[in-house]
This record gives sequence, structure tokens and C-alpha cells, in this order.
Amino acid sequence: MHSLAGMRDGWREETARVAASFDRIADLYRAKFTDELDRKPFDRDLLDRIAGRLRYGLPALEVGAGPACVAGYLAAGGTSVFASDASLGQLREARVIDADRPLVAADLARLPVRPRSLGGIVAFYCLIYGPPDHLDDVFADWHRALVPGGLVLIAVHTGDGTIRSSEWEGRTVDITVVLRDPDDLVTRLERTGFSIGQRVVRTPYEDEFPTERCYVVAEAKP
Repeated sequence: MHSLAGMRDGWREETARVAASFDRIADLYRAKFTDELDRKPFDRDLLDRIAGRLRYGLPALEVGAGPACVAGYLAAGGTSVFASDASLGQLREARVIDADRPLVAADLARLPVRPRSLGGIVAFYCLIYGPPDHLDDVFADWHRALVPGGLVLIAVHTGDGTIRSSEWEGRTVDITVVLRDPDDLVTRLERTGFSIGQRVVRTPYEDEFPTERCYVVAEAKP
């Protein structure tokens, strides 16, 4: 059995490794994915429905936001939202898209917010690194940060195994994507204080990497 301290050290090491890789490709990543939601009707519809359910007028947070395109979409629809990422390079690119966008450098499992200060957390494809056990600390901190009734929207690659990348668009990276088990994801959310409102798996769009995507909507219980 892994110790809690060892798991947290492993999480920090994985976060640092992934952030360093995304620092190296930040400008290319922004150029490739800035308009990604334009080609994703399912994702836009889900974001629109979630935006309409945010509680008490509190802000939402996009975590692992990269250039914060999802936060930008929500903000354009009237949602009070800010964005976070562990990669400073990605946050700099977010400034290229919108110089006034509220941003913060943050670890997914250590959100720099007060308890019960968020109405929602959106996590698109940032929970795909590291062993499943690492997610327990992440979800516990999210529950701390959310108002009771606050929503979480998660999107991950689903399946078995991992996808290792050492190069992206001609630049060196060190990234291992973990394909998540939807049942495991839901179980971990439930035992850290969330109720599941929706779980859906979709096939990839034509121009996406050929993995199925799982979306989970969960609500923070008191």
C-alpha cells in the first residue's frame, strides 16, 4: 500500500513533469486549440447547460485550463469565471488570447481559494495524468472549495492503458496520458462527497485523437 505522503509526492512530480512539457509547447498548443470548441457541438451544449445551473452567483473555475478557451467560452455567455493551470507557459498564452482574463497558477489538488467560494469547477482533459489514486486528493480539495450544490464538470479520455508521448509538433515532451475508467472516476467522486448527475461517453469527433471521451457532471453534497 502506498503511503499518503508518497502519493502526494508522486502527484507533485507528475504535475511538474506535465507542466514543464506544456511550457515547451504552449504557443503551439494555443494556436492549435484556440477555436477547438467551434468544432464541438456536444461540448458547447453541455457547457451551456452547466452555466445555467451555477449556484448563488459564485464564480466558476476552469482548472488545468491551458490557454483557457473553455473559460473564455463560459465568460462570453455571461458566466463569472477564472482559470488556473500549473503551466506558466500556458497561462502566458491565455493572456495572448485575452489580456484581461482572470488567471492563477495552481495545482489541481491545491486550489488557492477559500472554502465554499466556488459555484463550479470545469476540468476538461486535465485529469488524465498519473495513477487513479492521485485523484482522491484532487476531488477532496474541490469539495472543500465548492459551495454545497456547486457543480463539477469533468471530461477525460476513457479506456484501458496509457498513451506515451515524447514529441508533439516537433518539440520534446514527457507526457503519459492515462485512459480513465468511468466507473472508477464516479466512485472516487462519490466517496469524496459528490453526487453524480450525469455520466456520458461519446465517440471522438473526426479531427480528434481516436479515444472515447467520458463526461461526468457531479454536485457537491453538504
